[in-house]
Amino acid sequence: MRRKVLFGFDYTDSEFIKLGLYLFVGGTAALVEWALFYLLLHYLLNGLGLSLTALTMTSTAMAFCLSTLYHYFLGNVLVFDSGSRYNRGKELSLVFLVSVMGLGFNLLLMYIFVSWLGWEPMLSKVLTSCIVVVWNYLSRKKWIFRS
Repeated sequence: MRRKVLFGFDYTDSEFIKLGLYLFVGGTAALVEWALFYLLLHYLLNGLGLSLTALTMTSTAMAFCLSTLYHYFLGNVLVFDSGSRYNRGKELSLVFLVSVMGLGFNLLLMYIFVSWLGWEPMLSKVLTSCIVVVWNYLSRKKWIFRS
């Protein structure tokens, strides 16, 4: 197991600190995702003539994928013991699989909230992120990065 040290403090065996750091990483990844979603939805993709549903789904997928990369790299540095259970190639494949499933949940919930319920896309995105974060944490903690 690789030692985890931050500001000279060893937190390798502290699940409480790791959870706090995971919430920090996840929180900043959510901010990245929400900012990208907003920019894509309102500025970068808005002029393409897509329907609200298509615009929302495309913005959701792109923002989710980019923020997932951010989350993976920062999570490996601060929280998880990357490479401890699987070699890096298999680990990255499993993270990709979990992320694809998370993206599926994300798209499904966004479709339900925006297309069926008629909710505002940004509110829907925030609520969806709060739900999907549970899946992301549990799958990474219990399945991929478990020692």
